Amino acid sequence: MQVHSNQDRFAQLAALVMAACLTAAPGSAQTARQVRGAAAVEPIANEPAGKIVVDPPLAEPLSRGLVVIQYRTENLHIAPVFGPAALAVSPRVGHIHVSVDDVSWVWADASGEPVILNGLAPGPHKVLLQLETANHQELDRGVVQFTIPNDTHPGATHGAKSRAAFDTAPSHATEPPAKIIIDAPRPERLARGVVFLEYRTQNLQVVPVYGPAALAVSPRVGHIHVTVDDATWHWADASGNPVIVNGLSPGPHKILIQLVDADHHPIDEGTVRFTISQGGR
Repeated sequence: MQVHSNQDRFAQLAALVMAACLTAAPGSAQTARQVRGAAAVEPIANEPAGKIVVDPPLAEPLSRGLVVIQYRTENLHIAPVFGPAALAVSPRVGHIHVSVDDVSWVWADASGEPVILNGLAPGPHKVLLQLETANHQELDRGVVQFTIPNDTHPGATHGAKSRAAFDTAPSHATEPPAKIIIDAPRPERLARGVVFLEYRTQNLQVVPVYGPAALAVSPRVGHIHVTVDDATWHWADASGNPVIVNGLSPGPHKILIQLVDADHHPIDEGTVRFTISQGGR
């Protein structure tokens, strides 16, 4: 009888545990909608407001002067889709605008990848990330403040001095040199003060893969560094999307786009010069 009694107690305990799990499940786990957002068939009017959540810069890279800011969005998909027609797209799509310290201009990023900055001077800084609709209307924002240590060395590395080390990797010995070709700004957008630069690469794939181990990957992989005017700092972009800058003051400007390997060594570069008209801002 003792055996049957223990078995009965075990069965009762198992039933209680199962009931507790079933009761707790709805409150302890997020639904697919909460994680992934509204379904594509749902009218956009019924979707909750888009939000952005921005993390502090990663500590280890920051100690070396490299700013890596991760973020995520809620109720909005980051996608390189622009214009008023995209406002009715469901689920909601958009991108971010990024500005550093007190500059008046922003660059648009529709990759969803972390924001990466290098070359900022030692001292306090702030980066503003604005969540935008596909037609550049702000939905939400997040500000990150941080300090670059004094023992780092500001200044972007310009030029192709490290190209030899990149091209002599064993897997690249028989590959032709990597190059970047940059188009002139789109005139119709430039007339409105928006700098829209398309580019393409030869013999290198632009992908968000970083670090010295990736130097041996074949075909070659890398990304771009973008510098505006005479700034000592640049941002990294591994999306392959056009470079988009808005809010520059009227007058002449230049944008340097460097093609770099996965370990941020310059390979090739191009500089685009243009003028923002008085009515273009």
